[in-house]
Amino acid sequence: MNVVYASDDNFVEIMGVSICSLFENNKNVAELTVYILDHNISKENKQKIADLANAYGREIKLISTGSIVKDLSFLQQDRGGASQFSRLFLSKLLPNGCTRALYLDCDTCIRHNIEDFYNQDFEGKTVCGVMDCISKQHRAKVGLPETAIYINSGMMLIDLESWKANKIEDKITGIIEKFHGKIPYADQGILNLALQEKVKLARPRYNCMSIFTTFSFDDLLKYRKPSVCDTRADIEDAKNNPSIVHFVTLFCASRPWFKNSAGPFFDDWKHYKQLTPWKDAPERNTKKNVFQRIGASFYTIVPKNLGLSVLGFLHSRVKPWLMGM
Repeated sequence: MNVVYASDDNFVEIMGVSICSLFENNKNVAELTVYILDHNISKENKQKIADLANAYGREIKLISTGSIVKDLSFLQQDRGGASQFSRLFLSKLLPNGCTRALYLDCDTCIRHNIEDFYNQDFEGKTVCGVMDCISKQHRAKVGLPETAIYINSGMMLIDLESWKANKIEDKITGIIEKFHGKIPYADQGILNLALQEKVKLARPRYNCMSIFTTFSFDDLLKYRKPSVCDTRADIEDAKNNPSIVHFVTLFCASRPWFKNSAGPFFDDWKHYKQLTPWKDAPERNTKKNVFQRIGASFYTIVPKNLGLSVLGFLHSRVKPWLMGM
């Protein structure tokens, strides 16, 4: 099993917790190698990564992404750091012997064995991923029809042979040039454009995002107003027993590495942190931008349905418009 992360020094502790959860819940996997796309990780943290690998008898390999990140530094970064763009060129960075790989964002927590998921049949597709819950206006802003598959790129199972055969990285380069680097949702927007007709959908339990665990299904529809969405039953299954939890940024929720944080599966994350070389790292101060702070305040002082309606309009209609400015 080949599992890939991308990180800079700021997120390495959070990535370490995810890797620990992966190792803890996949001890019976005979071969498991983690590749880290390394964007300026410090010597001290590299040693901690080595210590984590040794503790589980696993192999963690660091791959420098300096030249690729530098070449893509002009890309619009509306979320995340520069290291996120390295995953656009996985087939150039990973060893030739890798025929498939599971890419995971650093802010994930693996709760179950995922070997069967990893070894599934791609059924002629290139990537397997979980649908993101976005409106038709967001899809249109990227240049996709309202019913197009649009996945969250924080978990992608990739058939690297198909990736190469379909020249996905050439398509990525063409998209970047076409949009002059100003693409909504940055690397995720690029990937979804490049992978059209090449995606096999996975059940949301394999990328259970904070949006699923924070809202009821009905409230999720009110807030995100998705043009395409997973079923109520599949999202409830994800909430009740996820295989991979994804702690994405959300205006009304915290994340488990912040001070005074609490939420679904936060205890899992904090448990795995105590098993890592970063167990004594202090909790961080919450960081929300001005729009998130305003949204959170508004949501707490108005009736829930009104708050969801107003914030849903802003997210589904106004935000895509602002992205085009």
